[in-house]
This record gives sequence, C-alpha cells and structure tokens, in this order.
Amino acid sequence: MIPIISTHRLCKRFFLRQGRVSLLTMVRDSLFGHPPQTVTVDALQEISLDIRRGEKVGLIGNNGAGKTTLLKIFSGLMRPDEGNLQIRGTCTLLAGYGIGMMEDMSVAANAVLYGAIYGIRKRRILDALDELLEWAELTDFRNAKLKALSSGMRTRLAFSVTRYIDRDLFLLDEALSAADRSFQRKCESVFADRKKGDRTFVIATHNMDFVNTFCETALWLDHGRCMAFGPAREVVEAYVKTI
Repeated sequence: MIPIISTHRLCKRFFLRQGRVSLLTMVRDSLFGHPPQTVTVDALQEISLDIRRGEKVGLIGNNGAGKTTLLKIFSGLMRPDEGNLQIRGTCTLLAGYGIGMMEDMSVAANAVLYGAIYGIRKRRILDALDELLEWAELTDFRNAKLKALSSGMRTRLAFSVTRYIDRDLFLLDEALSAADRSFQRKCESVFADRKKGDRTFVIATHNMDFVNTFCETALWLDHGRCMAFGPAREVVEAYVKTI
C-alpha cells in the first residue's frame, strides 16, 4: 500500500539570537550589516518514515523534542530545510481549539464560523447544529454570545465542530491537554469510534495511556531525532524508561 506520509532525511533548523538584544543593537546591526550572533538549533534531524493510510500514530517525546515542528511541516505551515516529504491526500492541523471564533457572535454563529475555517459547508453545520450543541453540552447556550462561555465550554464547542471535518489526514497537537477529565473521556470515545476507520491520525501527546489505547504505532522524538518508530506499546515502554 502506498503510504499517506513519506519522509526521507527530513531536517529543520532554527537560528536564534544569543542572549538579550537591545533595540539599539538590532538597529545598528541592520544599518551597518553586522551579522547577529546566533546559535543553530536542529529541530528535526534526518527523519525518515512511512505512515500508512488509516494508521493512528502517537507522536511522543519531551517538550522541545520537535513534535510541533514536524506537525507544522506535515501540514504545510513550515518547509523543511533538507530532505523530502510527500503527503498523499487532504490534511488538516488541529491545534489551539477555538482560534478564530468571535467574542460578540452567538454560539450557533461561531459553530458555523469555526466550521468554515476548516472548510465545512455552512449547510452541513446548520443541519447538524442541534446534535453538535447537544454533544458539547451547550444546547441552552445556542443564542448566547461566545464571551459568556468559559474556556472549557469553548473547547467543547470547537471539538464538537471538528467532528464534522472530512479529511484523509488529521494532525493534532496536544489537542486535549487543557481539557478536564470528563471531557477528555468524551473525546476519547470519539477517537475510539474512529480507531478502525480509514482516516489517518498523527497525534502529539504526553498521554501515554491514550497512545496505548488509540494508536497502533508511535513515533518517539528526542531533540529532533527519531529514537523509535514502531508498535505503540513497545515504543511507549522504551520512552517511559528514559523519563
């Protein structure tokens, strides 16, 4: 089977200024062509892998391991400095639930807006609006302005909308890290329903129980390097031993 994601020796570097730099120094360097003192950070180092269509992959590793950078490259928000990448199919990146919603618009109107951000037709959201709000436990807030909702309620609304996205590949970056446990369980039931589907998921998370339950494969990154890529339970076990 042709993989949905193929990478070969994928590399990404960032160049960061050293120490604190004053505005005067930045202007001087710009005017007189002085090169700034920088340090090179290898965010990703020669990542080569194939992800099959329909595969559920847990992306694990400590903070700063390169997980978010890899997802951004997969989604097209960043370009690699070296190496090759092929994505075969439609793709969406879910990171920061609720970004793009408008404070003074109603909950119902924000559901339509948020759906539009991810390419969901207005009619699709309107036809599903009753179920969408019921799942998010926001039926009584249908006409309330978004600014009346707590952060948790906004997350429920946003996640409920994303259930209607139709893509081949879903990229999630710590999507539920700030959600309360009851809502996490509700979301996990959604993932459980999709476990045997033909949609591909790559999910960056620190929740090893979730990876073991939902993902058949795990990719472990450490300082931009691929430490392991294979069966989820084996990779998670190896990673946990290093923590």
